[in-house]
Amino acid sequence: MHKHHIIPKHMGGSNDKTNLIELTIEEHAEAHKLLYEQHGKWQDYMAWKALSGQINKNEIRKLLVSLALKGKPKSPEHAEKCRLAKLGKKHSAETRKKMSDSQKGRKITWNLNATTPEANAKRSKSLTGRPKPVIMCPHCGKSGGASQMKQWHFDNCKGKK
Repeated sequence: MHKHHIIPKHMGGSNDKTNLIELTIEEHAEAHKLLYEQHGKWQDYMAWKALSGQINKNEIRKLLVSLALKGKPKSPEHAEKCRLAKLGKKHSAETRKKMSDSQKGRKITWNLNATTPEANAKRSKSLTGRPKPVIMCPHCGKSGGASQMKQWHFDNCKGKK
């Protein structure tokens, strides 16, 4: 049997005997599922998933860290410390392949739902026939649209020596 807080501690409940009931593991998982559906608290989500065996301990730890920190702004000092820790680090070939594979088959979705279809059509019409600047890479001699060329050529060009 498991002890379950009628009013969860994360919602101000106490360990008082009047706030505790004994449930089976299945009932305890169901109670947290209902609490999650009712209030949307991440703590209930975690308890439900863990008690029902849907996630293991490693997944619990990962989720706890990400959910506990979600939406909390970093101080400027912490953000700078994170930036400096990543500076100059490169992913291994294996990691780059995994990242590439994880993106295959994903659709790129643009947030066009924020505007009306009429506004989208008007924007599309205004951009039709508009000349796009073409630039040439001094390292490899390829030419193309400015945004793509700046991304893959010039300082990032494979032909740069």
